[in-house]
Amino acid sequence: MGHDIYIQTSDGKRAEASGNCFRFAFTALPRTLDAMKNFGMLVELPVPSYPELSAYGLAGVDLRPGTKYDESTANRVAAFRTAYQAVKNASETVPTGIPRYKIDSNDGFLVTVAEISVALATYDAHPGVAIAEMPVGDPTWGIWISFLRHAQAHGGLRTH
Repeated sequence: MGHDIYIQTSDGKRAEASGNCFRFAFTALPRTLDAMKNFGMLVELPVPSYPELSAYGLAGVDLRPGTKYDESTANRVAAFRTAYQAVKNASETVPTGIPRYKIDSNDGFLVTVAEISVALATYDAHPGVAIAEMPVGDPTWGIWISFLRHAQAHGGLRTH
């Protein structure tokens, strides 16, 4: 068990090449999130609410794979899926870091390039950054920072 984090391309697809996935063991992610918080890279924001199926006149049975829809239901399913994805893709207009919930959950929230850029700029400006990636013990932190820089150069990342 753990969290798989995938870089996405600028067009919103999962980057498939080697080096575009980072895996946190279930027990390792909290240490990294604590370090990110200590460096000022994270912001605490509430997890956004997903749209309710009932608001679209739908029930869970309507989203089963392979279900055939009439035109009206197909339009409502498409509208619900669009609204659902919009929640996963949402970000602040002017981000101040990476919202913790986006990395701490495995719901596939988009961590945008802007959020990553602010987080890395905050990290790079921190007085302890010079020793933060020194090879002492667990190398996860240095690899994670390199991964974030790689994601910054692409389309962001998603945690699953």
